[in-house]
Amino acid sequence: MAVDLGCGAGTDALALLQRGWAVTAVDRDEAGLGLLRERVPAASAGRLTITCGGFADVVLPPADLVHAGFSLPFCAPGDFAAVWRGIREALLPGGVFAGRLFGPRDSWAGSPRMSFHGAEQVAELLDGTEVLHLSEAEWDGEAVSEAKHWHVFDVMFRRTLPAGA
Repeated sequence: MAVDLGCGAGTDALALLQRGWAVTAVDRDEAGLGLLRERVPAASAGRLTITCGGFADVVLPPADLVHAGFSLPFCAPGDFAAVWRGIREALLPGGVFAGRLFGPRDSWAGSPRMSFHGAEQVAELLDGTEVLHLSEAEWDGEAVSEAKHWHVFDVMFRRTLPAGA
């Protein structure tokens, strides 16, 4: 079972379905979810659950994988701790999280409706997990047809197995 947080039109959810996963796709944008519904192959439809709602409003199902590509930075700062806790709790023992967080030097930093994390905060978020990958990168590029400075942390961790497992 995989969860795709902030699935948008479902590109990643569809890739997971193609590889045999059952997927819960979560997004608050009904238009994007409508595009996902149109694109789901009939043979995979029974393995897809679509949930419309904000991250703070959705209880995630138990999952072997939680994916949050570019979505978590759009979680309101006041909701982020509870959403992160919900992600960690949803992961089954041995389950993996893969996602991206924005850093404080990102050009969108300071937006009151978005969450940003420095290196020390990212380390705290990963405490008690098996870190599989952690990298920090910065570059100048574009986003939504405007120039942007990107500052991101790519994160992959595994929920540790219980002792003796």
